[in-house]
Amino acid sequence: MRWLAVLLVACVAGCGVNPIPEPPAAPELGDVTGGVCMVCDTGQVDLAGGPGSATNADAVWAVNLDGTAPPAVAEVGADGSFVLSLDLHLGDEVRVQARRGEHRSAPVDLVVADGVLEPAPRPLADCFHVEPELDLPDTAAFEVSTVALRLEHSCAEPLAIDAIALRAPAADLALQGGPAPVVIAPGEPLDVRVEFRPRASGPREEVLLIEASSPAVTAVTRRAVTLFGRGVP
Repeated sequence: MRWLAVLLVACVAGCGVNPIPEPPAAPELGDVTGGVCMVCDTGQVDLAGGPGSATNADAVWAVNLDGTAPPAVAEVGADGSFVLSLDLHLGDEVRVQARRGEHRSAPVDLVVADGVLEPAPRPLADCFHVEPELDLPDTAAFEVSTVALRLEHSCAEPLAIDAIALRAPAADLALQGGPAPVVIAPGEPLDVRVEFRPRASGPREEVLLIEASSPAVTAVTRRAVTLFGRGVP
């Protein structure tokens, strides 16, 4: 029995379970700079991030929220830097995100102002909240999935949802019903139902834009929601 005890002690000391590797850290997006050519006909803007601007990412994705052109994607350098070009004009908003496969950083919305990029204004941010992304369930080709997007509203004044529409036409995505324009009472939420009907296998994405107004602010406020779906066999 003594040799068995020695064997058990040795096993405890040297037969430890291999630690489970931790998953890679999520992509992060730091400062993004941009220089707009104010005398160019194209209005092209170079978006850039210095070393460490896109950590744990292999690509940076950007799309003009005020246009219908496809997103632009740039590879991230080994030092975390990136450069990409996008057609933007004064006052346009751009959504930027660091990505690695299906992993994504929080999206950042910026506006072209006087030749530079600034954080996009979001009036009523303290009381009107919409998640900036919505994942749709994997769906077989020509099947239909429907997901509710909740618009949270705790403002003291009524909130008018003036428009809800996709940034660009997308054959695989649609909105059920016609909830806008509609006025919702203080504290009353609103569910927007998004329909996903893929026509083939593969990833799909587009941005949903929600415009709202309130007596509490003079400007229309907008929320952008990136929709992600995948068609499966």
